[in-house]
Amino acid sequence: MDTLRHDHYFWQLVHYFVFERECRVLELKGREVWLEEENTKPRKIIRLVRADIDWANWLKRDIVDSVKKFELIRRHLRVGSIEGENIYVTLWPPVDSWEHLQDTMTVGKRQKTRVHTTLLLQNQHSKEEMISQRLSSLQIPRFLNELLLEKVELDILAIQHRIKQRVEQQHQYERSLFLYGKPFATYVLLAAIVMMYLLLERNGGSTSILTLIEFGAKYNPLILEGEWWRFFSSMFLHIGFLHLFMNSLALFYLGAAVERIYGTWRFIVIYSIAGLFGSIASFAFNEQVAAGASGAIFGCFGALLYFGTVHKKLFFRTMGKNLIVILVLNLMIGFAIPMIDNGAHLGGLVAGFLASAFVHLPKHRKNSRQFIAFALTCLIGGSLFIFGLTNDNKAVSELMALKIGQEYLQQEEIRKAYPYLKKVVDHGTELPEAYFLLAYAEASLENYEEAKQLLLKTIELRPTFHEAYYNLSLVFLEFGEEEEALASISKAVELNPDEESYKEVKERIEAQ
Repeated sequence: MDTLRHDHYFWQLVHYFVFERECRVLELKGREVWLEEENTKPRKIIRLVRADIDWANWLKRDIVDSVKKFELIRRHLRVGSIEGENIYVTLWPPVDSWEHLQDTMTVGKRQKTRVHTTLLLQNQHSKEEMISQRLSSLQIPRFLNELLLEKVELDILAIQHRIKQRVEQQHQYERSLFLYGKPFATYVLLAAIVMMYLLLERNGGSTSILTLIEFGAKYNPLILEGEWWRFFSSMFLHIGFLHLFMNSLALFYLGAAVERIYGTWRFIVIYSIAGLFGSIASFAFNEQVAAGASGAIFGCFGALLYFGTVHKKLFFRTMGKNLIVILVLNLMIGFAIPMIDNGAHLGGLVAGFLASAFVHLPKHRKNSRQFIAFALTCLIGGSLFIFGLTNDNKAVSELMALKIGQEYLQQEEIRKAYPYLKKVVDHGTELPEAYFLLAYAEASLENYEEAKQLLLKTIELRPTFHEAYYNLSLVFLEFGEEEEALASISKAVELNPDEESYKEVKERIEAQ
């Protein structure tokens, strides 16, 4: 009879913690229940055990094993420290000495896990004393309702049923938050990105600047001429296989997670706004040709961070800390490597968070913060765009214009290359390659005098530029100035004696 009443007391305690204190059930196994009280600092983990203890050795082994599990739970929950309450509900204390086992035990050098052990005995006075002394912080009620003996067993079953229902409801609710939608749009976006990559490869290569511009990469001069659609089209283009692979992998995991949480139409809104913001931020701060879904993918980071502000405890219990570590690493890499357009990443991150705030999570009550988030999105996006229109201090685009001109020359599109190269030279660049390539274009257009002056400027900037000496000798030959041509080609041979074409030209001039 006493055993049955103590069983009843044990389940009343569990019921109290689950329903009155709103503790989350971590584990429910027979007569052992693990609970988490999330609203305390440090986090409190409670272990309730119904066991009639005979010997102190058994209690010692069980306490040592449980302390190890408390530490495992701390690591699993990814919290800095926890306070553990190890509560045994038992009829009688062990027959041998056991009081010393109630001393607080800690784990690790920094004592991140502290575990207190308490025995709640059959004697009501002992229970009240323990509750008053050791367990006062848990606010366990001194007297729990007791039923007639014939109703105790039925009440135990009823309590167990209610607790199991509560656990299942908690699990279903948490699963529903992560599994609201299916990632259809994510897979469509992945397919579109791969198709565009293959199309680029078939039409000049995904690393060709000209091909990227032709197919819609972000290129500021053309955007300023009215091609606003490049803000969106650039999201589907990638520069090289590694860029495609990394972004596709990130989209597969992050995009799918966001679409499952927010649903398809919300995901499309978040992804599109984040991608648009990424492109606008790149337009505002970076004049280089840019492409990729990175801004939209960082928007997925922002969406998951917003989820963390709404369901903070669930977020950090599941993906939170890993997500933040990955995000910080990506941003650090972006700041460390100049080639990475970190402005697009930051723009997408902020936009993803704001867009998630105004579309909000499914099945959540609407609130005024959604309107504020929408207004902030419009304000920041518009400000970025206006800043891009007026910012004359973007990253210098000489190298990009030079690269475009060089690619046109390689395709023998001299007239298309000319304005890009002329613009760099007129800008007063100190890059000898710019003067050299423009000289090649001028010579191809039979403007030999301009070509000669440009090559002389090239040599002035870089006296070891043997290709410039070679081309200058050819220009001198066009003027019939054999002595100057021989001097130039001799210098080219001196600087690069292994080049056969230089030797051939020198021999031909000497023979003449």
